[in-house]
Amino acid sequence: MKAANLTTLGYVTLLDSLRIRSSLKANEFHIAKAMQWLCRAQDSTDDGGVSEGVSEGFHLYHGWLPSYPATTGYIIETFLDYHRITDGSDFRERAIRMADWLLEVQQDDGAIPDSSLTHKMVFDTGQVIFGLVRAFEETEDEKYKDAAVTAGEWLVEQQEEDGTWKQHALDGIPHTYYTRVAWSLAELHRVTGRDSFLAACKRNVDWAIGQQQRNGWFDKASATLKNHPHPFTHTIAYTARGILEVGLYTDDDEYVRSAAMAMNGVIDSIPKKMRLPGTYNSIWKGEGRFNCLTGNAQLAIILLKLHKRKGDSEYFIAAKRINKYLKRRQQLKVWSKNIRGAIAGSYPIWGKYLHFTYPNWAAKFFVDALLLGDALKRKEAD
Repeated sequence: MKAANLTTLGYVTLLDSLRIRSSLKANEFHIAKAMQWLCRAQDSTDDGGVSEGVSEGFHLYHGWLPSYPATTGYIIETFLDYHRITDGSDFRERAIRMADWLLEVQQDDGAIPDSSLTHKMVFDTGQVIFGLVRAFEETEDEKYKDAAVTAGEWLVEQQEEDGTWKQHALDGIPHTYYTRVAWSLAELHRVTGRDSFLAACKRNVDWAIGQQQRNGWFDKASATLKNHPHPFTHTIAYTARGILEVGLYTDDDEYVRSAAMAMNGVIDSIPKKMRLPGTYNSIWKGEGRFNCLTGNAQLAIILLKLHKRKGDSEYFIAAKRINKYLKRRQQLKVWSKNIRGAIAGSYPIWGKYLHFTYPNWAAKFFVDALLLGDALKRKEAD
């Protein structure tokens, strides 16, 4: 372990032990710092992708690790969104470099490999589709669309009759959070009009809704990650976001209601001090003395989208509180440029979700949540 990393690790641990938080600034400031960190994550590699770390991002023990296809895929969207509001050509160029790298790692049958670039993964393939579709829309270059279509065709081929994915899925079992894969097929339908993509998308979402209990909870055996008895807010949000986005795309109120039911369970459990539990059990009781910051950002996005759809101010207020909580925990008090501006996997840093890690997707969803909050405020002001 490098001495510099040991020093940084000790300082970050001390800050979290003493509950010393960053000062609140305007959203633009926090977004800019997070985007600068994401640029450094890309620059730490030589292939154009975004560094993975131990599980993505910058790990305090080991430093920067190689690029990760799945998260690089959906980070493309964030860079292009930021490009639009800043008119910074550098962000567009970076997004295209990411997309070009994804074309290089895509396998001949359309599948996208995991972080080791060896095993075909359904989830990773779905996440890359988001980036390829956006790259096509941004550049009008058919190579990105063709690659996305090939990936989508592979996903359809792997799907079980009940709408789940087992082959090339984590642990070989179905997961409700693969609704985010289903959503990627809806994106493909949007740009191709091919009914087979939408049909496969809806088969998976219908199956996931079938796993939902009356209190909004999704079957924990399907929603959780390996070796964790209860799902992190990260995978809970993946599940609800996938269902919601497909509902918004198809204008299906049943899908929207399903996502809202899950978020109502979360809202009812939010404590006054906004320290959301990192995991939940099936009665929406929080477990664990840590916070999954990635899941927080994802939940804020869902709440803001529900507010936009339903006009319920309770969703907006909850999302605003979550975003404020995240801004105070963005890493802005450390001298190391490798983590300045980043969002940790867990708060405190030693929590169960990617402990001692700054994952690239945490910063991505943090930026997305703040950008969406600002956009809704501007719209309502107008």
